[in-house]
Amino acid sequence: MSIQSQAPPALSPSQRFLAAILLRLCRLINQSVASMLANREKAAMQFAKRCSSTTAGGDSTVRDTLQKICIPRNDFNSRK
Repeated sequence: MSIQSQAPPALSPSQRFLAAILLRLCRLINQSVASMLANREKAAMQFAKRCSSTTAGGDSTVRDTLQKICIPRNDFNSRK
C-alpha cells in the first residue's frame, strides 16, 4: 500500500477573505513598527549628535560627561 501525496483542499471564499484581511493587518502592523523604529533611530542620532558636541571640562573625560548627560543619577541610593 503506497501513500500518495495529496494537495491541501482549496480554501472556501470566506477563508480566502479572512486570509486576505489577516495579510493586510500584518502588513499594516509591519509598516507601523518599521515607522516607529525609524523615528526612534532618528531621535537617537539627534541625541548622539547633541551629546558629541558636549565637551569635557576639568579632570573629567568625555565619557564621564556623556554618562552624566545620558544616565540620570539616583541620589537616594548613592553613598556619600
